Amino acid sequence: MKNYELTYLISPDLSEEQVQTLIAKINDAIRADNGSVSNTSGPAKTKLGYLIEKNAEAFLVSTYFSSDPDKVANLEKALKEQKEVLRHIIVVKREFREKPARLRKSTKPSAPETEAEKVELKEIDQKIEEILQ
Repeated sequence: MKNYELTYLISPDLSEEQVQTLIAKINDAIRADNGSVSNTSGPAKTKLGYLIEKNAEAFLVSTYFSSDPDKVANLEKALKEQKEVLRHIIVVKREFREKPARLRKSTKPSAPETEAEKVELKEIDQKIEEILQ
């Protein structure tokens, strides 16, 4: 099973109840194909960058789910059948892996040397003489 993110726009002509039932219907379609829905965010009413089917606003919903890759085509088909869904996109979500420490760039700036940290060569020679005696 792979992790996916489904983001879709719902027509603004629907009421809040109708939007919630549509979201539940889409989540049930995911579960019907042995998928599991982990999180659904939205609906949030947003202004669109351009008109979609003569609508300047739409409800934006994002759903995170896990499913078999061959079952995603069934979900695509179910989404296309819904007239209320203006646009949708399904993206494979890959797990975040942190880079090993040796490949990661250092975020700490190197500290500039101050006058107190600088040691004269004569002082080093004196300390070596003390240690050797």
